[in-house]
Amino acid sequence: MKVQAPFGFVTGCHARDKFLVQATLASMRHYCPDVPICLTVDGNFDVSDLQNDYNLIVLRVSELPSTEMRELMWGNHRAKLAALWEGPFEFYVWFDSDAIAWGDFTSQVRTDLDFQIFWSEISIPADATEIPPWLLHFYFDPQKLRQFDADFEWRGHAYFSAGAFACRRNAISFRRWTEVESWGKKVPGLFAWGDMGMLNYHVHSMIQRGEIKTGRSNLQHIWEHHGKQELIQDCRGAGWRFPKMIDRPRIAHFCGRKPFLFDRKAYSRPFTIARLEHHRKRYGTPGAWFAVLQEDCRRLARKIKGRVGNLLSE
Repeated sequence: MKVQAPFGFVTGCHARDKFLVQATLASMRHYCPDVPICLTVDGNFDVSDLQNDYNLIVLRVSELPSTEMRELMWGNHRAKLAALWEGPFEFYVWFDSDAIAWGDFTSQVRTDLDFQIFWSEISIPADATEIPPWLLHFYFDPQKLRQFDADFEWRGHAYFSAGAFACRRNAISFRRWTEVESWGKKVPGLFAWGDMGMLNYHVHSMIQRGEIKTGRSNLQHIWEHHGKQELIQDCRGAGWRFPKMIDRPRIAHFCGRKPFLFDRKAYSRPFTIARLEHHRKRYGTPGAWFAVLQEDCRRLARKIKGRVGNLLSE
């Protein structure tokens, strides 16, 4: 796909998380109405309703020009990479489908960079002597990585969630990505958690080699890490609609426990507001609530069916 705009938002979905990305799109249009949006789609399901509602540029994995790209991304977690090599924007902000725009944060996006990490904390001190278990669980195994990149320093970085970041098109080349993918095939357990470990390795190793210009910003709020009090404060007085004023605009990312109404351990109010915003335009407020409840009931039924099937197969 040719570049169509210098800057835009990109999100993506599979068939089963289409009902989530509706909320992502609604939040983008509400807080940043003039920013163009691209939706990467993995699968042959219909997204014409979303395309019409939000004036989307649709980028399907099945229509990528390279067979190698299609095989890399089809039917897995890598569909987001389509925007990196074939997306319509020179510079873009990526949102996972469980993330929403929480205010207009675009003034904080650094388009002069090649990659902007939406995380401000240094995760491992530069003088650390032990590898923390979470690094192996969520990202990669530094000891296994040495056989491919002996010079890589794993300490002193801001390890970020790949659910939200800003990036220049082709900041990481396709050739380089597939080379590192081959490492993971040779050594099981080298990279973890979908594309997150590999993306963090690419970014931090390229920083060390001086190949890309990057910056860190506190623009990704994960409530299980940062707490939910700030989001609760934002929502006060807004009812079940988007707050008009948000003190610290950012991306609210609801990874971990997903923002479903029937999960009492999950904090979901901001995401539910975005889901209601999507449906309210078509069904009004009572109908929007009914639509959200239907979506969560269908998801719960699939979950129960899957568990029963697992029990019967044991």
